[in-house]
Amino acid sequence: MAVSQSVVGRANAEKPHGLVGMLKNPYVFMTCAFASLGCIMYGYDQGVMSPVLVMENFANHFPYLMGSTIQGWLVSALELGAWAGALFNGYLADRISRKYSMMVAVVIFTLGSGLQAGAQTPAYFFAGRIIGGVGIGMFSHVIPLYQAEIAPPELRGSLVSLQQLSITIGTSIAFWLDYGMQYVGGTTCNPDGIDNPYLPDGTYNAAQNHGHTCLGQKTISWRLPLALQIIFAWILFFGMFFFPFSPRWLMTKHREEEAVVALSKLRRLSPADPLLKAEILEIKAAVLFDEESDQEAIRVGGRLAPWKALFAPNMFKRLVLGCGTMICQQFTGINAVLYYAPQIFASFGFSSTKTTLLATGVTGILQITFTLPAVLFLDKFGRKTFLIAGAIGMFCCHVVVATVEGLYQDDWLKNMGLDKAQGWVAIAFIWLFAVNFAYSWGPVAWVLAQEIFPNSMRSRGVSIVASTNWMFNFIIGLTTKDMLKSMKYGTYIFFAIFSALGGLFIWRFAPETKDKTLEELDVYFGGAEDSIAESDRLRMLRINERLGLAGVERVEDLANEKMPVHDEVREM
Repeated sequence: MAVSQSVVGRANAEKPHGLVGMLKNPYVFMTCAFASLGCIMYGYDQGVMSPVLVMENFANHFPYLMGSTIQGWLVSALELGAWAGALFNGYLADRISRKYSMMVAVVIFTLGSGLQAGAQTPAYFFAGRIIGGVGIGMFSHVIPLYQAEIAPPELRGSLVSLQQLSITIGTSIAFWLDYGMQYVGGTTCNPDGIDNPYLPDGTYNAAQNHGHTCLGQKTISWRLPLALQIIFAWILFFGMFFFPFSPRWLMTKHREEEAVVALSKLRRLSPADPLLKAEILEIKAAVLFDEESDQEAIRVGGRLAPWKALFAPNMFKRLVLGCGTMICQQFTGINAVLYYAPQIFASFGFSSTKTTLLATGVTGILQITFTLPAVLFLDKFGRKTFLIAGAIGMFCCHVVVATVEGLYQDDWLKNMGLDKAQGWVAIAFIWLFAVNFAYSWGPVAWVLAQEIFPNSMRSRGVSIVASTNWMFNFIIGLTTKDMLKSMKYGTYIFFAIFSALGGLFIWRFAPETKDKTLEELDVYFGGAEDSIAESDRLRMLRINERLGLAGVERVEDLANEKMPVHDEVREM
């Protein structure tokens, strides 16, 4: 295992990691867990729509939203808003703080959720999806950033991984809440004055029944699930008043004394403690490093130079790897399942909404359970192992589902309403697909994206990689419904091919980043002695010498030294 180049990292190397470490640091653990409420809302909003779309009362209110193409736009509108929110929040989080940008996201998210829950026309519903998506995109950007900046080094991986775990928890809550709410008033609309509310194929005739009051299923069945997410949002909003600003953000704003107080509270250490002194100095060194890197790039190449550097050969390979990984992640089909799970399960010969929503709820529970192995064992087995194993598993599952549907879809159409054993086989392999994604491409793709860029390029590189993820998420949400309608089992062949290509892509082009230094990765990507990672190393060495960190092997060496913070922070 590589030895940390950080004096704080070396000091913390022997401290408890994982669950034990989090329990021994309850304040920072609870702060990160509380911030993850935003990710619960992210997962909740992704999961809540698919069961709502199959509720008869919803169809009765919005018959014009029942077509496959328009449903694709309705579902993907969230991703389009999230793409914009993630890009916009990069500036906002730096400007007003990570903490306050989360609170702004709550206000925007509340407006979007309120429009969805109270919508009387499709236009209001679309507006709610887009506006709510902006808030979700802001959460997806700022929450892991805040968690990473307040977490102690030995717990950073575990605490940041709460993001992915929280997303799966939110999705599962939405699935099961929708499952329970469908029973309010009954599972069918039973429109007043309509003798036969169904089409010959058994689907609800929304166009005919629109305007006739549902005597069965109530409007609250879908309005309440869409509204309840606002509660999570405002718990987060008011709770953030009691949690600290990011010490690193405070340092970038030259608020050094506040940074010391915030970090002291997070670490439960006295401001005079040598370990706290060392971490404050390392935070300051990182801030100086970022400022100097940007200033030098702008001086040489203008204001766009820091972005242009991403397209130099050494960096462009990393950018292609990060963006390619996210494209493959989306084209595994995971969000096709999350967005349209009830419709997918119904296509396997099940006409009962109860059965399809129950199967959807099981998907959410499996995702929560099997995200944990990545949290516990990722640093032991490595990134490539998880990604390749997951790709193989997803490929096999898609092939089985495509085969079963190809063989039996005609029988399912002829015997709609009969729960076929073959249909349960297809559902079981959709569940196994979700399992394989949960421990691999869900959390690990994001870990890899964080690790392949050197310090001076990480923020910009990851922002492009993240926006790529949102854009292809949008494409999947938009096209899946039409793919299922026109390609049928060919949809799973498409996802199987991309799952296999994703595994091959990682095997052929991705380095194993576990325990690798930036210099080692630079060699892999074709760097030289004067490459960006080497330049970053030399710049950081100069800064450490200025701050008195150079040559310090133990935090105790700082115990009797005056921290050179006040004046130098003001000079930044």
